[in-house]
Amino acid sequence: MSNIVINWKEYSENDCKGEDMWGHYNTPNGDLYVVADGASSHDGDKTGGDVARYIDTRLKQEAANITRTKHIKELIHSINADSTTINDGAYAAIGGILHRADRMFAFSAGDVSILAKKPSGKLLQALPLDLNMQSDDAEKTALTEIGTFVNGREITAENYILRAKQYTQHGLYNAIGIGDSFFLNEKYFYTKDDAVLLIASDGITDPFMEPQREVGEIPQANAPKLYELLNSNENAETAVESLKDLIWDTQVKEKKKIKSDDRTGIFIYMNEEK
Repeated sequence: MSNIVINWKEYSENDCKGEDMWGHYNTPNGDLYVVADGASSHDGDKTGGDVARYIDTRLKQEAANITRTKHIKELIHSINADSTTINDGAYAAIGGILHRADRMFAFSAGDVSILAKKPSGKLLQALPLDLNMQSDDAEKTALTEIGTFVNGREITAENYILRAKQYTQHGLYNAIGIGDSFFLNEKYFYTKDDAVLLIASDGITDPFMEPQREVGEIPQANAPKLYELLNSNENAETAVESLKDLIWDTQVKEKKKIKSDDRTGIFIYMNEEK
């Protein structure tokens, strides 16, 4: 296997709601890159920012114990269980990459996107997005949860419709802090020369990409500016500068309003060592 050098750089503009975070954590066997995007229900005194900060704290504390893929899976599930208890009513979508030697493990929950540029220049959505449900699907899902506990409250035949409303109104049906129904989307793959990964909160992807829930190729017509961004830069540092220019040009030169939101992303460029 060719020796691939990783070049990465973060972009973060977190002044809107202060609920995004990014992190790079050294583990005994590799590097962990994470983006989280908080979301608040406004029913309590906790915010999505509290959840994002809690994720960062736990990852810093436990990074030295992550020696295998199963350890990051167990840790993320533990973070969800604990956050559900201490950050009641607040959530955070999460996406991350664990890089070990020539292998990468991608994981996500919620609407933090993991986009991949193939050496051919095609863009892919690597993992699905856990967006809010339509009412019929929400009720069916809530019915299956009767007898379980979510945020310390049992889902019963009498109150399951409240859970269904959470699925339709919150914007996410899966995220850190969501409770017993939490799950991780997962994918393994190998590093590859001239490939690029972008882990990004929706403040970055929403303005420049048509919504795509499922895994698969992203048509160029649905994300022309992201195609140009990822294909016209040879390293993460210039990609970050290009993203800054893209946001500025869209709002100022093109006079297109971009929804106020936190914007956080990590660019990961892979190149064969010369």
